[in-house]
Amino acid sequence: MSFFKKIFGGGGSGAPAYTNFEEGDIFYTTDNGKYHFFKVLKVENENNALHVLLYEEMNELPSSKQIEQFKVYVYHTPISKNGFNNPQLFLKTQVKDDDLLGYYEYLIQTQNINGLVSNAKKHYQEAYQLSSQGNHLEAINKYSMAIYLLPNFFEAIDNRAFCKMDLGLLEEAIEDFKLSLSTNPGSLLPVFSIGECYLKLGDLQNAKNYFEKAIEISPNHDKPREFLKLTLDLMNK
Repeated sequence: MSFFKKIFGGGGSGAPAYTNFEEGDIFYTTDNGKYHFFKVLKVENENNALHVLLYEEMNELPSSKQIEQFKVYVYHTPISKNGFNNPQLFLKTQVKDDDLLGYYEYLIQTQNINGLVSNAKKHYQEAYQLSSQGNHLEAINKYSMAIYLLPNFFEAIDNRAFCKMDLGLLEEAIEDFKLSLSTNPGSLLPVFSIGECYLKLGDLQNAKNYFEKAIEISPNHDKPREFLKLTLDLMNK
């Protein structure tokens, strides 16, 4: 028996096969008394395909309460919806961000731009909502997923930095703003924000330098001049 035939099932119960696959579904096939479990990560109806995560095979059918104990065998594989022999629904769950890492690596390796962009935007929007609700830690995780998919997504980098500022993680915020500048040179927002972080840290010289850079970028903008004056007043005390 081939590897894939063994994995995707060579037999099953007499129950009707489960075919109405949805993201988060955990289902199984059987082969020679072994149970092979899968989790649906993405459904591609246009291609009649699934992207699934595979768990290690089991000798007996577990209870739904044991789901957290399942061990991952393969983090991602694409396969036709018809590629499973008599699949049976086990449990409906949610797809977690960590579940998708294998699928995202697949998108990166295959240079699937549409998939990368759509998933990055999804995480960005989720992060924005979380941040609006004051849940900055979760927002940082979501923004990080967006940046993982699109490393030049400077809006996500800037917003992640603002979350870090709100949490008082000023040095980490500075690193993010500098990362943003490396992808979008000459942008006023990260330059000014770096100056603001240095001001809050009490590093007045660096704050002064960045506010001056901000004025060079946008001479008619009031905020950099206002913050530069405040910094100079503090330095002259």
